[in-house]
Amino acid sequence: MRRDLGDFQTPPELVGMVLETLGPIGARWPRVLEPTCGRGHFVSGVLAHSAPPREVLGVEIQPEHCHAAGEAIRRHDRPGTYAAITCADFFGLDLARDLTWHERGPLLVVGNPPWITSAALGGLGSSSGPPRSNVKRLAGLEARTGSANFDVAEAVWLKLARELAGENPTIAILCKTSVARGLLAFARGAGLPVTDASIRRIDAERWFSASVDACLFRATITGNADGTEAGSESLDRGSVPVFANLDVDEPVEMIGFARDRPVADLAAYMRCAFADGECPLTWRQGIKHDAAAVMELVVEPKTGRLVNGLGESVDVEAGFVYPLLKGADLRRPASDRPRRAAIVTQRRIGEDTSRLECEAPRLWRYLASHAARFDRRRSSIYRGRPTFSLFGVGPYSFAPHKVAVSGLYRSPSFRAIGPRDGQPSVFDDTCYFVACDTAAEAAAVSAVCNDPIAIELLGALSFAGVKRPVTKALLRRLDLRAIAARADRGRLRDRALTAAVELEGEDNARPGEPVEKALESLWGVA
Repeated sequence: MRRDLGDFQTPPELVGMVLETLGPIGARWPRVLEPTCGRGHFVSGVLAHSAPPREVLGVEIQPEHCHAAGEAIRRHDRPGTYAAITCADFFGLDLARDLTWHERGPLLVVGNPPWITSAALGGLGSSSGPPRSNVKRLAGLEARTGSANFDVAEAVWLKLARELAGENPTIAILCKTSVARGLLAFARGAGLPVTDASIRRIDAERWFSASVDACLFRATITGNADGTEAGSESLDRGSVPVFANLDVDEPVEMIGFARDRPVADLAAYMRCAFADGECPLTWRQGIKHDAAAVMELVVEPKTGRLVNGLGESVDVEAGFVYPLLKGADLRRPASDRPRRAAIVTQRRIGEDTSRLECEAPRLWRYLASHAARFDRRRSSIYRGRPTFSLFGVGPYSFAPHKVAVSGLYRSPSFRAIGPRDGQPSVFDDTCYFVACDTAAEAAAVSAVCNDPIAIELLGALSFAGVKRPVTKALLRRLDLRAIAARADRGRLRDRALTAAVELEGEDNARPGEPVEKALESLWGVA
């Protein structure tokens, strides 16, 4: 088993359940393809089906798996059915040209492509998987950061959809549910004609010992990849049912679409769709360094001593150490938050860090002693950057006041944050924030962000079971002016005053007139 290939074989029992869900295979599809077929469990299941197709092809890159799949074909030999395994790199094939079919007619593609991500492949130093290209066609910085990371299953599906579009294939794959939603969004945005789409959840913990939200994602590509000849039930005209498991007939929810993106709760979205627009404020993500054991410190309560993640006592220049809040900290009252700190080596992205050797010699020696940990950072964002570089740092990081939210919770709670011990607070990269000049401004911003309209909109747009339900992309869609205009004025003022009171102990903010003025200045709330 090769981890760099995402090699997790599908249990035969699960294969049988998937095929049973799809119905009478041979009666519906005379041809079946299993890409990345591994040891051929789906090929075997199709051949053993009560109504097998007339032709079954599998593609697999590992020779030992190809041999096992070939043996499985021989064990399940069915008169009138041709079956074969192609031992090749799936991503090196032209599926329209290199697959030799003896039969014609409807095509079913079924299987379990690797769940590993492109970033994980790079981390393993693997040369396997899809070509290193911008699969999602992102531009600029997004193409170099997490937004461009993708599951190999996504690349498999996109290759199938693009190269087999003329065959009108039905594609049924096991994948992460987040991958299925992302593919639906891509298809809608790209005009790819998808019909009969559905998501059926599976128990990934039971079948693969994986703690992820997973599903059987089924969709039919109709017409051509340019979007012509789309079917009557295309994504432009309907919603996608989500079933609790492989056996049930009634969906538990329907995924709708808004602005070419999936919506988790269409009814809730329609109630607050007026607030889905463009945020007038700029959301930032917290600092990214990928060296937590060195850069993140704990402040001992009694002594004030700084200790890193390796258990070492850290003595560096205080001007480069800032109060740190993580995503989970934002869920707690200020009095219950752990005392953490972060080393910040730059004031802006790309700033030369060699100055630290003279400006902060103790810090420089400390970082140099752990240089190997920085050298092991594999993300491309650090390539060609100065030594000990950070990401997500700029003038906004040092604003005295901020409104921050954790990206880890589907029910968000926005907190107004002030300085501590005279230093502005910073956040890790699980958090998003807006920089504010004054405590009153932070209180006024947090009041609107915490309005029920904003919370309902974010809930309608985000999905349960994802690693990060709240993202910068979602926050950018909060039209805070529209929300403030519809909000209950009295409750809005109460939330702002409460936020100001919470800040008082940290930064001497005072509730009252400054907050009232900030509400009027920002949102026109008299």
